[in-house]
Amino acid sequence: MQRRITAALRAAALLAAISLLATGCSATGSDGGDSAGAVELTYQSADGECATGPADGVDYDAANALIQSFQVPATGLIQTEPLPEPVSADTTVVFLNNDTAVAGIMYSSMELAAAAAGVNLVNVSTGTDAQSINTALNSVVEMEPDAVISVAIDATFYQDQLKQLEAKGIPVVYASQPNAEDFGLDDTLGGLNASLVNGQVLAAGAVAFTCGTGNDFVFYNVPELGFAAIQLQAAQDYLKELCADCTLRVVDISIIDPSPADKIVSDLQSHPETDYFITPVDQYQIGLGEKANLAGLTNAYGFGQSSLPPNIQQLSDGLQSAGFAVDLNMFMWLLLDEAFRKAQGVYEPYTDWEAVNRAVSLVLTPANAGQFVDGFQAYPGMEADFKTLWGK
Repeated sequence: MQRRITAALRAAALLAAISLLATGCSATGSDGGDSAGAVELTYQSADGECATGPADGVDYDAANALIQSFQVPATGLIQTEPLPEPVSADTTVVFLNNDTAVAGIMYSSMELAAAAAGVNLVNVSTGTDAQSINTALNSVVEMEPDAVISVAIDATFYQDQLKQLEAKGIPVVYASQPNAEDFGLDDTLGGLNASLVNGQVLAAGAVAFTCGTGNDFVFYNVPELGFAAIQLQAAQDYLKELCADCTLRVVDISIIDPSPADKIVSDLQSHPETDYFITPVDQYQIGLGEKANLAGLTNAYGFGQSSLPPNIQQLSDGLQSAGFAVDLNMFMWLLLDEAFRKAQGVYEPYTDWEAVNRAVSLVLTPANAGQFVDGFQAYPGMEADFKTLWGK
């Protein structure tokens, strides 16, 4: 408890310092000129309060309402209907594993979910090149499983096998890809609609965390990730709705860059007019606070998605403005639930994508991050609830 109190006090001190450092900055544009309705650049305090703002024409209330809706912890599962039949012990589900580090983490979560359901889980290594994916999917067709779960593997590389699976009545859960509709598949977690919502949340964060007083923002993009481009477009579109006079620069930083924090420091040094940044990969903020301090920066404050444990620790210690944690474990259990529902012919496609994203993620600030330093769980009671849905 003492540690959390200390962290909270440290966070409050940092955010108060941000506001003091920003005093005198204008929300009227990068040239710092005065105009009607100008207000001092202000950042939200640790408890979400604003000393000034918003500027005229900025819809701070809408932005803040969206952010606050993503700060309410889940109290149940997004799926509440039990399956019509208990999941059979002879059910076989194939997990397509592209052998990346993230896929390994996903498979570990899928193993836990499959064990809870009492089903057979087959891990099929696909690799990431077209030939290996094609070969792997040929073997999957021959297995004739009850369902296939594909995460972050483009169906472009297995279109023929997809048709064969469909002909055999074998459902495919297609996640973390934006092109499900191109192949007649259901858009689901991590796909197009989820990415659009996440992009809107990032834009809302830029406005909300600057109290509607900032107007010069930057998006640190990841060119290798398809969902990043979707989030960028959604952020640009929603920012126009919230603040017609706001600008959003775009800077590409490779996911394999050995020091993204250094790139951010360099960019902010070159653009001192920047009020706040947003990014679809919060790992870019790891170590940023210390490097920004050494560089004498006063504008190294931002909001990133998919916060990692080091990000959450930084937030708890008051060394980061905001983060957006995703419960990958919940993510994978929901995909297995989708597979069961499709196998039993009762799957209903998602329609409320904000609700779907809130079910697996949470916006974090120094005020609430302390409770998640040992690991983020969107809903701690999920295992018992899933077992109930699955008749276990």
